[in-house]
Amino acid sequence: MIVRSTWVAVGLLALVLIGACSSSESSKTERLARAPFKGLTEKNIRVGTTDLLVVVDDTESERSQGLRGRRNLGGYDGMLFEYPSSSTPTFTMSTVAVGLDVGFYDAQGKPVDRLAMTPCSGSEFDCPAYRSRRPFRYALETLSGDLPRGALRLRG
Repeated sequence: MIVRSTWVAVGLLALVLIGACSSSESSKTERLARAPFKGLTEKNIRVGTTDLLVVVDDTESERSQGLRGRRNLGGYDGMLFEYPSSSTPTFTMSTVAVGLDVGFYDAQGKPVDRLAMTPCSGSEFDCPAYRSRRPFRYALETLSGDLPRGALRLRG
């Protein structure tokens, strides 16, 4: 009976360790963002052959805020906008103080468009609207000149 309970304990310990390894693997690709983006998620992605650490906007309110009012990316390579399905929402640079490039990608990560966006101190209604020529599932904003070419690959 003691041998059997020892094996049961060993089996349970193995399951706990496997679970811990699995959750630490996922935390390597997606975890809570640090300042100045507390409350958001950060994720490792790849565009073409370039690995990037980005902040993820995956809710409507996060996508609405974007990089408004920020002068830098706080050590991140960009901001990834994830949409629940393919769509063509517009982007504005209202109250964004620095130039940004935005790449648009379909659900498989294939590039569908890219644009250079200029800063605008006005309201959403006063600033130009930027729109992809085709529907997209992901949009990646980087500082002007930093957007790599190639397909988007989400890690993990």
